[in-house]
Amino acid sequence: MNGFVVNRFYKIEDLIELVKNKKDRDATYMIYVSSDTDDFEPGMEVYVGDVPSFDDEDNEVMPESVIKLGLESGYMREHFQDVVDLACKQKPNASTEEIVRCLNHYAEHDDFLDLH
Repeated sequence: MNGFVVNRFYKIEDLIELVKNKKDRDATYMIYVSSDTDDFEPGMEVYVGDVPSFDDEDNEVMPESVIKLGLESGYMREHFQDVVDLACKQKPNASTEEIVRCLNHYAEHDDFLDLH
């Protein structure tokens, strides 16, 4: 997989690989998950979609595709990139499972997990 496209589903492993290889850096996106998702898990699918917009009262307005799919916000692009980048910097051969653990840790604690 070498191309990065917004508004499609990715297996979490494929998305991590694209981010590791910086194939996503020219795109603006947000990662969405089903509403019953607590943590990322290896093998799960996530939706990479357009970022929300805001109405005149500064309320967040989800993209139509996300609403139709019944998804909710999972991860902001910048945070996802930061977690993946730091995990790979700390441990260049980090496994997908380790990176998923780092993503879940950051989502829960707003803090980076140390992989040393």
